[in-house]
Amino acid sequence: MSSKRIPISCENCRQRKIRCITSSYQAPCDTCLRRGYASSCRFRRQDSYDPRGSGPEKLVDVSALEDLLRQNIAVTSALLSKRSETRLPSPDSSPGALLHLDAVERRETPEPARQSGRLVTTPSDHVRFVPTNGSEDADLIDAMHGSTPDCSTGFPFFELSRLSGVSEELLDMLPPLPQVEELKSVFFQVFSPLFHVLHDPTFHARYEEFKQDPRSVSLSFLALLFVTLSLSVTALDDDNPLLRNLGRDPSPGENIRSLSAKYRGAAMRCLVADNFMFRHNLCTVQSLVLLIYAINHAQGPAWSLLGTTLHIAVAIGCAVDPSRLNVGRVEAEERRRCWAALQMLYTIQNTCLGNLMPFRINSQVDLPADIEDDDLSLDQCPNDDPSAFPTKMTYLLYKFRLYNLAFDICQLSSPAEHAKVSALDTRIVNEQQSHFVRFAARPITDLDPYHQAHYYILANYTNHLTLLLHRPYISTANFSTPFSQSPERCEHAATTILSNFERLASDPLFQSYRWYVDGLGSFYAFFSITTLLILHGNGQLDIQSGSLILNLVRRCVDILMHRAPRSSVCSKAAAILEPIAQRLDPLGLRTGQANAEQMSPVIEEETILSAFPELGGLFFDVPCEQWLTPAGFPWVAS
Repeated sequence: MSSKRIPISCENCRQRKIRCITSSYQAPCDTCLRRGYASSCRFRRQDSYDPRGSGPEKLVDVSALEDLLRQNIAVTSALLSKRSETRLPSPDSSPGALLHLDAVERRETPEPARQSGRLVTTPSDHVRFVPTNGSEDADLIDAMHGSTPDCSTGFPFFELSRLSGVSEELLDMLPPLPQVEELKSVFFQVFSPLFHVLHDPTFHARYEEFKQDPRSVSLSFLALLFVTLSLSVTALDDDNPLLRNLGRDPSPGENIRSLSAKYRGAAMRCLVADNFMFRHNLCTVQSLVLLIYAINHAQGPAWSLLGTTLHIAVAIGCAVDPSRLNVGRVEAEERRRCWAALQMLYTIQNTCLGNLMPFRINSQVDLPADIEDDDLSLDQCPNDDPSAFPTKMTYLLYKFRLYNLAFDICQLSSPAEHAKVSALDTRIVNEQQSHFVRFAARPITDLDPYHQAHYYILANYTNHLTLLLHRPYISTANFSTPFSQSPERCEHAATTILSNFERLASDPLFQSYRWYVDGLGSFYAFFSITTLLILHGNGQLDIQSGSLILNLVRRCVDILMHRAPRSSVCSKAAAILEPIAQRLDPLGLRTGQANAEQMSPVIEEETILSAFPELGGLFFDVPCEQWLTPAGFPWVAS
């Protein structure tokens, strides 16, 4: 009996009934190559006659694959069963139901079991998180993951970056060492206490190693160093010699922007050289978190980088509380700080974009301890006294709560129920009270300058949230409505913001915080001035203090105009407010040449809104989330 005829076409072409073009009957054929199916091309003739395609070796390979598949199924099933209570919400579910669970449901829902696992460090000092399912299967999962490759075929844009370490090209992008030292000092005086992600003694120890041998440090640490430089440059004053020595642009503002962008770009080059998309460690996450923070302060887009950083943090185990990992206390707090900072950045970015993602980042990771770095190294416990002196972690912990409060305010529907507005207002007042007790219950001058600056910045943010909460009810408020106190609340919040803004802009003690004045500080002042002008136009300003308030408005507009060459936010805000300020003071009183009797505005109240009708539209019609940051605000100059 004759054997069955073996097809001469490959299996792909035979199934698709197309012509198989080949000269050697070896996979892949020319047709599959052209159509992009080279990887799946095979010839039955080759399978039948190739001696390597049969025999005991092939049986062994199939048996090994079957065993691996069984192990994979068993491990996956166990992990899924354990995580069944902690899955992310379905995208098909209602976003409102996902964001606001009923309080009773929260109490009845059992707390999901905490994830645990261990960290595996590769010879190149990169880290990955290996989860366990409670069945002692960490070794099995570790074996299934295998070693991290030096280069992944999935990222062709990284394949050119195969540097074995720090290159001279990257080192040449650093300033001379004395200037690096000076900029590093600025970072730890200004930005480290404000966004306390790093453990300062650990950074300083690595920096000393860098000074001894710059090529001995990791690429991720060099990226971290570049990010600190990019932030430090923004805190330099206009006449600082560093700007003239490092920059080449004609104005201080342009030098600051170009140098900061240069060092951010250098940080990213270091991370790319380290293949950070698939080889990472805690220093990688720290660099990325601070890089996103720097981009945000430059009013740049960072949403896509934030998503990447979030998933890298998950990959190295930051979403698991460090108490369930094989790490020491210092690294545990570094991990908690990174995760808390990422949650903050994600919350505010997502809120500003209109809550595109239908869920918050929820995980059972404890917040960082409110403790100084030196005490952390000595294994001391945090001070739970609410009136204790603030630490470098205090500001970040307060801001963490405030960002969640901003999220809830932006979730309010319009018009909102008075009970919901009142509850949020109570939360704001409680936050303000806790800030006062922690920072200002004693003479504030007893605190370090950076703590004093933190208090004023926190006060401006909480009062900014007050304006956002009560803004919709200004025009309709009267004694017969539940929102009768909204104009008064807005007047007090706006004047507090402008007083703090003026202090931060003019007091030499806060010279290193001019970057805040140029960015968020000016934006909050812009919103406050707009609020007070609306109140003035409606005749809702306090009669006795109205003249003082409008003079404060004029002074703050002067600050915006003065800082416009250095700040795009000041420039845009001044373009809108300067014409209105001149109408408030048609006699040129802003020049300071008038006597004290002339200092009260002469413009009629109703003239403001009739002369500048777009002011009301800007105030009432812009969505709440777009009033959170200047980057998302629809600037329209009058």
